[in-house]
Amino acid sequence: MNEMIVDKKKEMGNQRFSPNDVIRMKSMIIDDFATLLRQSPEDGWHWEGTKCDLIELAHAVWETGKILDERCQPIGFHELVRRIFTVLNIVPPKHPSGVLEKVRQRKNIRVSPIHERYMLLYTVQHIPDPLKLDIKRRHRHKM
Repeated sequence: MNEMIVDKKKEMGNQRFSPNDVIRMKSMIIDDFATLLRQSPEDGWHWEGTKCDLIELAHAVWETGKILDERCQPIGFHELVRRIFTVLNIVPPKHPSGVLEKVRQRKNIRVSPIHERYMLLYTVQHIPDPLKLDIKRRHRHKM
C-alpha cells in the first residue's frame, strides 16, 4: 500500500532543500536525459508521467546547456524536446515553448513543479533517482 506523506518542509519557505541536494538532483536528471538520448525508440522506453512534466524537465535540462548536439553546441530546447519525446515513443508537441508557458501559468496550486516533486521524493522518501519512476521499458515479447 502506498504511504501518504505530509510535506512539512513547505512550512520552511525557500530554505526547503539544501543546495547540495538541488545540485545532486539536477545532475541526476541531466545524466538520465543524456543516457536516454543515446537510446532508440525501438529500445522500448516510455514515459509514464504527463507530457507537461516531461517538457518541464526538458526545459530544466536545456537551461543548463550541458546536453550538446553532434557539433558540440548546446542543443536547442525544441530539438531536445523532439529527441526525448521520440526516444520515449511520444508524439512531440509542435510548440513546446507554448506548453511550457501554460505549465508556468497553471492555476492549480496543488500541482508543484516536477523538480520540486522529485526533490521531495529524493529528500523525504529517499528515492535515489525519482526520474526513473516515470521512465519504464516495455518488455519485448519473444516470438
